Amino acid sequence: ILQRKIQSNRATDSFSHNNALVRSRPSSYQCYRGMMEDRLVLVKKWEAEYSSRNGKTCCDIAISSMVSGHKNFLKLLGCCLEFPYPVLVYEYAESIICRPQNGSKYLFDVNLPWNMRMKIAKEVEDALTYLHTAFSKSIIHKDIIPCKIFLDEKGTAKLTEFDNSVLIPEGEKFVEDVIEGTFGYLDHNYMNTGRVTENTDVYGFGAFMLTLLTAMNPSLVDKLYKDCPIKLVEDDRFVEIIDPEVLENCKEQELLQMKAILILSLRCIGCVGEVPKMIEVGKELKRMLVQAKTKLH
Repeated sequence: ILQRKIQSNRATDSFSHNNALVRSRPSSYQCYRGMMEDRLVLVKKWEAEYSSRNGKTCCDIAISSMVSGHKNFLKLLGCCLEFPYPVLVYEYAESIICRPQNGSKYLFDVNLPWNMRMKIAKEVEDALTYLHTAFSKSIIHKDIIPCKIFLDEKGTAKLTEFDNSVLIPEGEKFVEDVIEGTFGYLDHNYMNTGRVTENTDVYGFGAFMLTLLTAMNPSLVDKLYKDCPIKLVEDDRFVEIIDPEVLENCKEQELLQMKAILILSLRCIGCVGEVPKMIEVGKELKRMLVQAKTKLH
């Protein structure tokens, strides 16, 4: 525990606007870049009063502590409870949306090449599979969106922010919870019933993969195109919805990978076949990555 306010204030130059990182939307917290003991850190300062009252902060701290040993989660270094709202200190990494040169209209850094987007997808899947299987109670993240994915200096993807997460007791298939999250990434069953299952994250991850493919909020994909994604796949016209940035200088193997990712995404959101478990999604992604490496050699 960080005992003194002065440490957090010094780390961020008293939470200077110059050290504030980009936020994708109105939020109950603000992230800052800071220095602590000659180490670059990420400082998250909660701002909304409701977060302390309803246990969201405690949930975030508890789960962050539980998963800090896994390479694909943002590591919690400590916290300070001496402010009006909690301040959390993490290892330094940047959100995949924190690229000012892209402008506010983009959901993530569209300069990320396709192989990096694939790597991010696999590592986020690794994190979700860990949440679902590593503990006696399955942890459901509930809000897999670009601003909750960070990259460290080595390009390793880090999942964070567990303020909306829930635990499913051992032997149970679901829990009921208040409906909250980001439109376009919310499982329809959860939205209709309030029941949170592992499929809630599978859906969110499928929607996240669609975002990596299209650079759009998944809710816009159907609206902006005359034919739905399934029809475009069947007619081999799927490139029509792929982000133009990754289509430039695209190799044939990468194009096949994009088609496979699109189909997998549609399975995750329940549009094609049976919805897979996260561990099955991981096997598919691993197979695609191994195939790509084999083709290169």
